[in-house]
Amino acid sequence: MNFSYFNRAIFLQLFVIISVLMIIPSLVAFLERDYFVARTFLYSSCAGVFSYTLIAIALSNVIKVQNNFEKLLSFILAYLILPIFMALPLVLSVDEVRLIDAWLETVSSFTTTGLRINNLDAFSGSALQLWLGMVSWLGGIFFWICAISILLPLNISRFEIGANDSVDGSSIKRNDSVNSVLSNARHLIPIYTFITIVLWLFLTLAGMSGFKALLMAMSVISTSGFNVLNSEIPNVFIIEGIVLIFFVFALSKSLFFRDINEIRNFRIFDDPEIRLAVIIILAVTGIFYAKFIFVLLSENTKIDIVIILSQLWGIFFTVTSYLVTMGIESKVWSDLPSFPLAEISTVSVMGLAIIGGGVATTAGGVKLLRVYILYRNAAQEVDMMLHPNSIPSKKGNGSISDNRNNRIMAWIFFMLFITGLAFFTLIFSILFDDIAPGLALSVSALTTTGPLFENAGYEILLTDINQIFKIMLGLAMILGRLEILVIVALLFPSFWSK
Repeated sequence: MNFSYFNRAIFLQLFVIISVLMIIPSLVAFLERDYFVARTFLYSSCAGVFSYTLIAIALSNVIKVQNNFEKLLSFILAYLILPIFMALPLVLSVDEVRLIDAWLETVSSFTTTGLRINNLDAFSGSALQLWLGMVSWLGGIFFWICAISILLPLNISRFEIGANDSVDGSSIKRNDSVNSVLSNARHLIPIYTFITIVLWLFLTLAGMSGFKALLMAMSVISTSGFNVLNSEIPNVFIIEGIVLIFFVFALSKSLFFRDINEIRNFRIFDDPEIRLAVIIILAVTGIFYAKFIFVLLSENTKIDIVIILSQLWGIFFTVTSYLVTMGIESKVWSDLPSFPLAEISTVSVMGLAIIGGGVATTAGGVKLLRVYILYRNAAQEVDMMLHPNSIPSKKGNGSISDNRNNRIMAWIFFMLFITGLAFFTLIFSILFDDIAPGLALSVSALTTTGPLFENAGYEILLTDINQIFKIMLGLAMILGRLEILVIVALLFPSFWSK
């Protein structure tokens, strides 16, 4: 009998990990003397561990190594099945929360979307809030690990993870043999946990309470968008400055996953994703700020240096937040009636969220590297049109932007993303009888930028919508997290096996 807890499918391994982690909110509720919620989490934890033990015993004589396609299927099943189990404590603890609403809430957390469905803040106790924060944090590290362990060996846009585009594909074979889920988990989990703890300590020292600092730290590192900041918290500017520094981990995977021989030669601005992110952030911030200054001058408003600087910081922080698909807005905005950002921000932040952060990070969207490759391809095409006899230049970072397969894969993903966006916009527009909220909700779901829908000003209770549309919204968030190429690889294995 070959009994092993971790020699199982990936979603089963995650299932037992989630079951064990339910003990933490159970202990928190117990310390708060909320014994009903404590028992709910404890019973759910015991039921999960017991169920997994039975499954492991039943499969103990099945000795089979999962191939890449089965790992991909297990990766997708984790997003389809596990949120139902994670939603059980919410349903059993709060009578007002229905199963489908709790499922949608956990899907939003696990996909790091951060779209609030139920107002759980209205209920006493912090165990439920801690659980949703833990689910979003776990969803971030889970995607981190699987992106490197599963998507890389499948050769789905392998440039994203950092594999070399060698002609014989030797780098892919080498990574396939060593990049198992467990080995990458041992490498990434300590990094992910260390970054979270450091951010938690910094936020606590800046004046936030320990519990809110922990929720904020887990939210920022996973870019889930759950925001606990408000204007009443002291030292808001310092706290936002700390958060902004940690946004950089959502801009490029090179900051946490590099070969040890490349670390000493690494230069942050040599990374095309970092360079493109800096250009986008500065350009958009400059445009917003220029309009703000123009409105001040045109209306002969009294200029205050404090207001000028606070608006500049607010724009810079908000633009960066939407680019990494976090979606929280700055709290240092001055209460100025003529402030121009609200008039143009909806469409602009949609564009930022669609661009997204770095590949193989917790950020969503099309991703910076794909946008960079598409830009390089467009620049080469224009150059060839102007100079038909010229030889295409290779100014990009190595072969990443000049490889023909990379350009094709980036273009395919972009077109599939736009197609998915159009489809879900049509679906949600039918729900709202208006294309504007339908588009905002579609962008929020597909780019995993949940706060975008709420910040756009649409006061719509998602708990009141039709159940069919709730299922469609959940599937949109899952599709946005998995990325469309993963679904294509599952449906058409020959697409990635060739």
